[in-house]
Amino acid sequence: MSEKAPLPEDLSREELWEMILELRAALETAKAKNAELEAKLAKPKKTSRNSSVPPSQTIKGKRDNRRKRRGGKPGHEGKSRENAEPDRIVECRAEICTSCGQDVRGQEQELVSSHQVIDIPPVKALVTELRRYQTQCECGACVLGEYPPGYDEPQQTFGPGVHSLLSYLNGTHHISHQRLQQVMETVFDLKISAGAIANSLQRTAQRLAQPAFDILRDIRRSAVIGSDETGMRVEGTNWWLWTVQTPQASYFAVADTRSGDVLEALMFDAVAEVWCSDLWSAQLTAQTRRFAICHAHQLRALQFAIDAGDTIFAPAFQLLLREALQLTRARGKLPPDVYEHSVEAVQLSAQHLLDMETNHEEGRALQRRYHRHWDKLWVFLEREDVPFDNNASERALRPAVIHRKVIGGFRTEEGAEAYALYRTIEDTARKRDQLVLDALHNVLGFPIFASQGATVSHQVYFSSQ
Repeated sequence: MSEKAPLPEDLSREELWEMILELRAALETAKAKNAELEAKLAKPKKTSRNSSVPPSQTIKGKRDNRRKRRGGKPGHEGKSRENAEPDRIVECRAEICTSCGQDVRGQEQELVSSHQVIDIPPVKALVTELRRYQTQCECGACVLGEYPPGYDEPQQTFGPGVHSLLSYLNGTHHISHQRLQQVMETVFDLKISAGAIANSLQRTAQRLAQPAFDILRDIRRSAVIGSDETGMRVEGTNWWLWTVQTPQASYFAVADTRSGDVLEALMFDAVAEVWCSDLWSAQLTAQTRRFAICHAHQLRALQFAIDAGDTIFAPAFQLLLREALQLTRARGKLPPDVYEHSVEAVQLSAQHLLDMETNHEEGRALQRRYHRHWDKLWVFLEREDVPFDNNASERALRPAVIHRKVIGGFRTEEGAEAYALYRTIEDTARKRDQLVLDALHNVLGFPIFASQGATVSHQVYFSSQ
């Protein structure tokens, strides 16, 4: 049994004082921990509404289980699919009278109705045999026939149609290598190994490198550039996928660092007029004449301060930013002098709010932030080509986040780089209103489609395109 603590009457005066001091120290420690816990409880929980926490990590509220009306709103005019030029026509003629059993196939019949049914016939991979010929010129030289574009690799097994589809299904629809094997065999009756799929994605990436670099050069020449980054796993370690983008193009790159060295390498010696980003320190190292910060982030930061109890600065500054957003949306409808006067009024109000006294910790922190970044706050009001937020960069990264959640990480650095090149082509094609499969075919070469058993002269075929 453990020894009982001595009673106070059994202790000397010095021992009693020592016990009192120990108890006082323990009490002070408990008070400090209690104050720390109370401070944490007093702060609101960070969600996607008041911070950069992704919506997927936000606890959802209770769903309203009341039945909601489905379908179009009252008065909404319905729309039906328009008929297309049919590929084939099936004549559904009467054959036997259901009343007396007489054969009526020879009688004249009247068309009473028609409707179209859209279907997909069974799809089967097309095997093309490339037969290469040679001849001897009058000069004595041996002349070989040239393979058509997309079919010019030695010992090539799969054509550009297969390579394009594999990259499209993997990169856009986040289908893993194992499931790609199942899709190709089930849908196209094409057996393909996981290794062949990996090789195909790498082959496509090699072909996409030069078009992607051309896209990067276009971005470097742009006046206004946005950037952002998101995490990814490569070989079991933390890496980052970076993007630099404009309204017409996006470029993606993978790196094992989140430092500004990535942007320096991407932009080389190019200097943008305006750089749009969040306030991450690495983003603020970009080579540019001016920075424009993302106000969507600031609205959420101000909301967090409001949730934390700031009733003075944060609500007023959040309202001012929303008014500034409405002002820039009305830019084209206002006379220039009226617009300029309104911009000055917004900035004067903002300066007044930054100088006002507030006793809330979160409010004071935001005041210091906006004092420090004052010149970055109002660029969107001065230039029509500068957005209010950096949502375009975040939208560019969103498919990569989904890819990460569905498929997971990349086993090799080469696989991650191949995905970055694919995202470059895919997102740029989307911004230029192009189909990504068409963009891939343009890079890899147009597939030769012909009926089985047919002979195709590629010179004739490609001259007709």
